[in-house]
Amino acid sequence: MLESFPFQSPLLWVGVVAFVVILIWLVKLHRQLSVHKNTSRQQIRHADKELDKCNKQLLEVRSVLVGLGQKISEQEDIIRHLTERVVELENIDSDGRLYTRANKMVKLGADINELIEECELPKAEAELMMSLQNKIAGKEKVPPLNKSRAQSTRSQMMGYQPAKRSR
Repeated sequence: MLESFPFQSPLLWVGVVAFVVILIWLVKLHRQLSVHKNTSRQQIRHADKELDKCNKQLLEVRSVLVGLGQKISEQEDIIRHLTERVVELENIDSDGRLYTRANKMVKLGADINELIEECELPKAEAELMMSLQNKIAGKEKVPPLNKSRAQSTRSQMMGYQPAKRSR
């Protein structure tokens, strides 16, 4: 029976060797594919972790941006309010500028008519500015503030005399 089976045939041995070589090659290829598959899985897991980390960072950045947007809005409101306030103060201070200018003009020797024309001051205010500046410069004497004199002046202005106290 064995004799009828040709083990001695070179074609059979070539087929067996080819089969074994192909089998070994397939086993190696299977191992390489398994290693490649495991490496790819690890890379995918790593990429998923990185993606999750980036998503978390993106959410943090978004929340920070929302907070910054609110802060910017608050700061814009504050700036708007301050701008309005500065405009109000500039409008209020325009009279102060006129008096500052009038004061400088008096120091430089301007007369009452110049103050009235240039600073648009009423005559009484221009005279007061001149008088105050002269008193500050020492050109006019400042009247002393005695208690009795101040009281009598005040009483005359009010139109009555204080009642004398009995002791």
